[in-house]
Amino acid sequence: MNEIADLNLVTVFEAVWRHRQISRAAAELNSSQPTVSNALRRLREIMDDRLFVRSGQMMMPTPLAQEIAPHWCDGLMAIRKGTTVKAGFIPATDRRRFSLLMTDIAEAIILPHLLDACRVAAPSVSFRTTQLDVEKTLPALRSGDVDLAIGYLPSLRSGVKQQLLFEADYVVISRKDHPIIRRSGKLTRATFLACRHALAEATGTGHVVVERTLKRCGLGNSIGTRVPHFLALPMIVAASDLLATVPRPLARLLIDTVPIAIHQHPIRFSNLPIRLFWHERFDADLGLRWLRHTLRQALHRAEALRPERRV
Repeated sequence: MNEIADLNLVTVFEAVWRHRQISRAAAELNSSQPTVSNALRRLREIMDDRLFVRSGQMMMPTPLAQEIAPHWCDGLMAIRKGTTVKAGFIPATDRRRFSLLMTDIAEAIILPHLLDACRVAAPSVSFRTTQLDVEKTLPALRSGDVDLAIGYLPSLRSGVKQQLLFEADYVVISRKDHPIIRRSGKLTRATFLACRHALAEATGTGHVVVERTLKRCGLGNSIGTRVPHFLALPMIVAASDLLATVPRPLARLLIDTVPIAIHQHPIRFSNLPIRLFWHERFDADLGLRWLRHTLRQALHRAEALRPERRV
């Protein structure tokens, strides 16, 4: 097997590996499809393997490609990071872009506080948020594709460092003047169980506890609407007689915008630990150290993120 002396060939391999399409790989590399195809042909000759086989619209990797991909992709990421190493990180002038893994709730509740903290302290830094399946989160943190993960992610443990940002609790939201709640005078457990519900599935997060709890209470057949994310629930309940269980910060955020009412939850849930996660490889990164500190300070001052005590 010959050596690969041209790093551009590895770059092509990595792009095709991620996108599974020649056209998308070419677009990302700002190259033409024939150029990418030609590079792939040279790689096939060097490796004496087809590497990728067309299946419909996709380019599926061969066993050899699957074996070498982790080594080549991690090595390429290390080279990229090495070419951007700086003596330090100066918030006031740095133009670094940070990649944050966040749910829709975190984007609505946490990101604005971070951006506000950066307005003066770091006006030129930028952020890109993303959402990934839970099994892809740790690899993305390990590779550096994601700098920080933020949220309720109890399955994310090994290989990462973490820090508690704040705790939240669950509440029930309904439309204002909900007929059943109006008749009973308040949201009791019996009233809660008598209503139909809207549910956010929030795949990949710890919020699956909501559906499990509702099912234990016998509400498995009382789910009127399912949506993938929480952010739509206030608008859904405002236009219906459905109830929804949501984190309190989301309800507080939208109560002045959407005609909803917030009720203490009649079923006891444990508080939600919202944590900050990063890979131990990047624990000493000066920019990430600054970002973690800035985020903690910004959220510490946010009163609306603190849970209310039960009476």
